[in-house]
Amino acid sequence: MDRPRALALVVGVLLLLVGCSSGADPGESAADPEPEPDGTTLVISDFTFQVPEGLSAGETITVRNEDSVGHTVTSDEEGIFDVSVGPGDEVSFTMPDAGEYPFHCTPHPNMTATLTVEP
Repeated sequence: MDRPRALALVVGVLLLLVGCSSGADPGESAADPEPEPDGTTLVISDFTFQVPEGLSAGETITVRNEDSVGHTVTSDEEGIFDVSVGPGDEVSFTMPDAGEYPFHCTPHPNMTATLTVEP
């Protein structure tokens, strides 16, 4: 095979390989972004609470568990709220009176956060 044909063949193969590669879309990120709480949804993901802002007393809040294990949302002060949510499930409860409410997950005590409830 003569040199120009060999060069053309190599260039053609390289172009084919580049065109068929499955590079990431520039709009995609390598890691999944952290889920954002929306409106009145408290999201549990990667053993972390993502707490929504702007909650009002008497409002219904939804707890969405995106983990593969069950969690609780339990107020540090006994009796204010205590809900269990299974893996992949959602539960709802009504927000208490205005104030700040530290809470935790009973089976995973290192999971803590605070709900701030406006009047």
